[in-house]
Amino acid sequence: MSSATATADGELAQLEAEVAAVVESFIQLGVSVHDYPGTTEATQGMVTNLRRNVDRVRRLNEQANTPGSVLHKVQVPLEVVQYIEDGRNPDVYTREFVEAIPRANQYQRGKMLAVAHLRDSLSEKIAQEFPQLSDSVADVVRRTTVPGRTPSKSSD
Repeated sequence: MSSATATADGELAQLEAEVAAVVESFIQLGVSVHDYPGTTEATQGMVTNLRRNVDRVRRLNEQANTPGSVLHKVQVPLEVVQYIEDGRNPDVYTREFVEAIPRANQYQRGKMLAVAHLRDSLSEKIAQEFPQLSDSVADVVRRTTVPGRTPSKSSD
């Protein structure tokens, strides 16, 4: 592993720990607000905790928007953010996405093969009915055939 990769991984690990600390702090703040006893000490503790969290979030925001930062280069899809906001595990999104790609590819491949078959059948029939268009039809088939594949022959 290169030193740049190790540095980037270290920076991301540090940021992850800081984000986890902010989240934990906000959870504790939520519990404190829920169980608020109304005392001056409790109020001061919540204000101090809130200021600390706001400072942490501000530092994370500055770090994320610094062009040289590793965090600045991280691209998180909006769908993943939505999953997290909905209280779902982002790993579920990744798994579903990875499972959906082969299905989408299979569907697209089927459509492409169907259109190619239609093209070949249609070109064959047009060439039979209009022999004077044979050269034009052959040119269209040649230009629309994927390199390395031969046009399919219609069995109708």
